[in-house]
Amino acid sequence: MIAGMERFAFKGVASNLVTYLTDVVKMSNSAAAKTVNNWCGFTSMLPLLVASLADSWDRYSTILTSSFIYVVVSISFYLFSAFEIM
Repeated sequence: MIAGMERFAFKGVASNLVTYLTDVVKMSNSAAAKTVNNWCGFTSMLPLLVASLADSWDRYSTILTSSFIYVVVSISFYLFSAFEIM
């Protein structure tokens, strides 16, 4: 259930990020697409990069910390887009 909700949120952010970058940030279409592609690649590779950190902590601390970071970043995306802070 949680993994499905996470995928739903990821796809929602990824699909709207190009529009946000072109309309609000005023990037060109190619630059926005490149940025989203880099972001998707980074988030796909991130589990491999932090696997040793996750293995060194207990399971619940890892889940709690990563969920907290995810929520903070999601809220900051919302605040930046809703209130045009930049």
